[in-house]
Amino acid sequence: MDDFRLNQDIAEFCGTIMGDGNLWSNNRKYEITITGNKIDDKEYFEYLYSFIDKNIKKNPYYRIRGGIRLTIYSKKFYIFVNKDIGIPDRKLKRKSGIPLVIKQNELFIRRFIRGIFDTDGTVFTSDKPGSPNYPTLEISNSNLAMIRDIQYYLDKLGFRVHLRKTPKAEYKLSMYGKNMLKKWKNLIDSSNPYKRKRIEYILEHFC
Repeated sequence: MDDFRLNQDIAEFCGTIMGDGNLWSNNRKYEITITGNKIDDKEYFEYLYSFIDKNIKKNPYYRIRGGIRLTIYSKKFYIFVNKDIGIPDRKLKRKSGIPLVIKQNELFIRRFIRGIFDTDGTVFTSDKPGSPNYPTLEISNSNLAMIRDIQYYLDKLGFRVHLRKTPKAEYKLSMYGKNMLKKWKNLIDSSNPYKRKRIEYILEHFC
């Protein structure tokens, strides 16, 4: 589409869609919806609202009830994301990896992974023998194809990544220790204020 161009910010937003978002259309209506936690993600959705207003020139529908729901009504942007970039609709989302056009650019991949982390990631500390407040960073998603893509590119960037399947049929990518958390901060980081503050707090107090 002539109106939009893939860049690092759009690549990150595509990661957000693949995390907690969905594309839906009946060929008359075109919707891109993202959902989140109404407490932990409130600042992040304010960031997303501003991003959409600036980059897509649309005022998205914003609703807070049991959770936060943000919906973009734009046929042009929907087609750009779905056809030009390759983000699938919700029927195919669980089986699709990172789109090829994003895989071809390392900076796009990093920002895409950031978008995934900002929706499906967490960072925390736990006590291990001889290592109190041991940092752990995780990404959880039911889409194995995408999780394996993320693992492949994180491996290429030098991360030590562990993949496992949970009893809830989700897949978790885990990275352990202060060096991995520092590397994440330097190469991937976060645009979600809640998660970025968690990373910075752990690095300041426990690393």
